[in-house]
Parts: sequence; structure tokens; C-alpha cells
Amino acid sequence: MSPPGSLFGAPQTPPPEPSAESAAPDPESDGLVEPEVAADAASGDDSPASEPESPAPAATPAETAPDGAGDYQVLALRYRPQTFSDLVGQEAIARTLQNAIRKSRIWHAFLFAGPRGVGKTTTARILAKALNCASNEGPTPEPCGNCPSCREIAGGYSRDVPEIDGASNNSVEKAREIIETAHYTPSRDRFKIFLVDEVHMLSGGAFNALLKTLEEPPSHVKFIFATTEIHRIPDTILSRCQEFEFRAVTQRVVAERLRHIVDDQGLEVAPEALAQIARFGQGSLRDALSALDQVIAAVDGAVTAADVSEVIGVPDVQICRRAATAIVEGDRRAVFEIVEELVREGRDLKHFVTLLMHYLRDLTVVRAAPDRPDLLEWPQEQERLAEFAGRFSEEDLLRSLDVLTKIEEGLRWSPEPRFHLEMALLRLVEMPRLAAFDRLLKQLDRPADRAPAPAAGGSGSPAAQPRLPDPPPPTPASAEPEDAGGSRLLDLDPPPIIREYQETFGGTIVSAKALPGEPPPQSEP
Repeated sequence: MSPPGSLFGAPQTPPPEPSAESAAPDPESDGLVEPEVAADAASGDDSPASEPESPAPAATPAETAPDGAGDYQVLALRYRPQTFSDLVGQEAIARTLQNAIRKSRIWHAFLFAGPRGVGKTTTARILAKALNCASNEGPTPEPCGNCPSCREIAGGYSRDVPEIDGASNNSVEKAREIIETAHYTPSRDRFKIFLVDEVHMLSGGAFNALLKTLEEPPSHVKFIFATTEIHRIPDTILSRCQEFEFRAVTQRVVAERLRHIVDDQGLEVAPEALAQIARFGQGSLRDALSALDQVIAAVDGAVTAADVSEVIGVPDVQICRRAATAIVEGDRRAVFEIVEELVREGRDLKHFVTLLMHYLRDLTVVRAAPDRPDLLEWPQEQERLAEFAGRFSEEDLLRSLDVLTKIEEGLRWSPEPRFHLEMALLRLVEMPRLAAFDRLLKQLDRPADRAPAPAAGGSGSPAAQPRLPDPPPPTPASAEPEDAGGSRLLDLDPPPIIREYQETFGGTIVSAKALPGEPPPQSEP
């Protein structure tokens, strides 16, 4: 049985760093100092030799880090929230947890679910600090962050708050260790809190072993589970936990957080570059901070949108603008040039399709709500979007978004993603012409929808409906023209686009539901 506080090899409190006076060698003795002499020098001449010196307090990891390159912290850790008020994009969850602590309605098991990089583990640590903060007599909604308990929990090495990785500790034996350790009272803090990350990785046997303890744990035990795949957790576990659904952080909130960080760092980053990094994060603040860290390391001086595109390999808004121009102008050559540029520069084609979808979505917003620039993902493109919006119909935009949605799914499994993307863009270029041709074919398939010829002596058909030519005089059945399949053909003057199709591809269009040279369905006249 594992001793208390060492569950799954929980890191121990770091030993105190030796003082500079005791560690400094004597220059006259070539660095060799007798232990007794060093102890006397450290204690001082005024203090008695027999009086023990009070031990130095344990240092935090930041204090023990050596000088130089090894003490650098990535932005995602350096600017990690330490209180509920620092949480970004999860204000509702923070408010609920704070109110629960104020009202003494603290549950015994919490489940934090949501996408990656949105603050699940960070919130779990803040909650653990709020429950065990030593600066108050009981749990507090505002942990101090300075007491030993808060510092150790923030550093991830607290004896009473072991952090367990569910992916590497997913067996029944590990679940039994949790059950056995839960019976021991905390060594120092108010609660023993088990923080299990990626809890969905636990095996079925481990989940079943935890059921009884999770339902009725000792009064000094709390469970905090975090997962990115809540659908893999059994319902028996969900029913015993208070569930909190973390949401993806909006692009605007991520961009504002990035702006705060770069201003604090004294860096010059263009707003377009921050918006591009926020869009790259796709709702994950941690991913956006990692990308920002990478761009800052790669660029000397001011950071532009082109630098972001080059460093993290994300197409910028200019190539989306070129693609929209090619679609509007029907430029087939530009389609192949754009795809060639993407492939040559090693861009992610799927990400380009996603960006183009967002660009067309902005075009739809401009058409539907031109007075709401705050709804745009590219507010700086509002003028250009307004120019494009007048050349796109709402029907064309909806068709284009539908095509891009399907091609985005196909690019994941396609062995030839370049070919699929080129064909999709060509279809968007030909979309207006294909739409008109499709409507004409439907009219041929439904002759009853056309306006009938006026009866003898009638006043004529309305001006809004085109009049069909008068039918030819009846001829014997043997003289009626037939196609290769033996069916009679409609003797109508086809529209220009139909004649162009026949001249280009040959054959005769009998029905939109039958290929050239095939007989039409029997149900059609």
C-alpha cells in the first residue's frame, strides 16, 4: 500500500537551496573547506556554536531555477490564470464555483469537460487552492496564492493534491491505490483532493472500482476530473459528479488576451497578425499562446500577418481574397495558380478551405447585416467584402459554402487532396452557369409547369409568362421522329444554352433524368 501523499509517485517538496555564503568556496584554501569551518562561518561569530540554526524555508521552483536560458517559461505557463477572476472565456463556470464556495455548497466530485486548451486543468488547480488556502479559516472564493498550500498546488507538487494522469494510470490497481489513500487524512491541508486528468482513459474496471468511493467519499476527500471526451465516461460516473461544460474561447476574446500579453512583453505585433494567430488556435487559448511564442522567437522586430503566415504555415486573408476574386470573375487559371502556390509553400489545404469558408461567411454577413461589422471575423476587410457582396447572390453563397463543407470532409481521407481542391474551386467558378443550366433542365422535365397555349379566341397568356410556339400540325404516328430508343422527341426550339450544350457534347437532350442517347423515363410524356 502506498504511503499517504506519495500516490503514483507524486513529486516531493523541493529541498531548500544552499545559501550563497555556505556554498561559496574560500579563495585562500583552493575551494576546500572543512565542514566545521563552513558551519561556523555560516552561523556567525556572535551566535553560540551549540545553538541550532533555524532551517530555511522551502523555495518554490521559480526561486530554485538557475539563471540563463533554462529559467524561461513559455507564455502558456507564464500567463496561466491563478484566480477565478483571471479565467478567460469561462466566466459562467468561475462564477458558479465561487458562489458554491460562498454558500458552502461544495460538491464532493467535479467533472470538467471541454475541448483542449480552454482551462480545465487550470480551473481544477484554482478550485483546489480555493478549498485548501491557508490564509482563511475555511474555503475561500479568492485564494491568496502566497501560502504554502497555494504555491504547491500551483506548482503541481502538493502532497495533499496529487495530480494523476489518467492515460498512464488507468488500471484497476491504480484505482485501488486511490481508494486506499483516500482513507488517510490530509497531511497538512484542509482537503485531500484527487485531480485526475484525461479521466476518460481509465479502464472499465477502474471506473467500476471507483464507484462506491466516488459516491460516498470521506468528508475530507474531493475529486476533480478533467476530460476532452466526455462521451467515453460511463453514465454511472457522470451521475455521481457535478458536471461543468467548458466552451471554446471565442476568437475575439483570444485576440484580446494576446494583445494584453504582447503589450505586457513590450512587443509590436500587428492586429491582423494577432487575429490570424487567434484564428489558428480554433478556440484553444493554449494553442494560440504556443503559436504566438513561436512567432515571437522567429521574428526580429515588429510582427506582421505575413510573418505569422510564414512561421506557422497558415494562409493569410490575401489568398482568400484572391480565391473570392477568381470565383466572382470566373477565372479558371487563377484557381490552378492559387492551389499551386499553396502546395509549393507547403500550406495545409484543409486549413485553407476552412479560411475560405470563413471568408464567404463574412460575405454573407455583409449582405445580411451591413451595419454590424462586429460580426465579421475580418473587420479590416469590410470594404472589400462590401464590393464582393454585390457580385454574389445569396443563392451562390449558400451553394459555395455547401461545396466547401463537403470538400473539407473529403480532404481528410483523399489520397489526392490537391485534385479534390482544384475540382471544388472550379465548381465554384462555374457555379452561376451550372445553376442556370440546372434550372433549364428542370423546366424540360416538367412541361406541365409551362404556360399552356391560349385557346382559340382567347385573350392570350399573361406578359409575365413566355408563350410557347404553336404545336405543329398532327402527323401520322409513323412520321413522328424517334430517338435511338424508340421514344418520341419533343419538337421544341431549345434555348441557346441547350443548343450550345448539344453542339459541344453532341447528342440530343431528351430529359434531365436521362443521359444523351438514353430513353427518358416511362412516366414522362
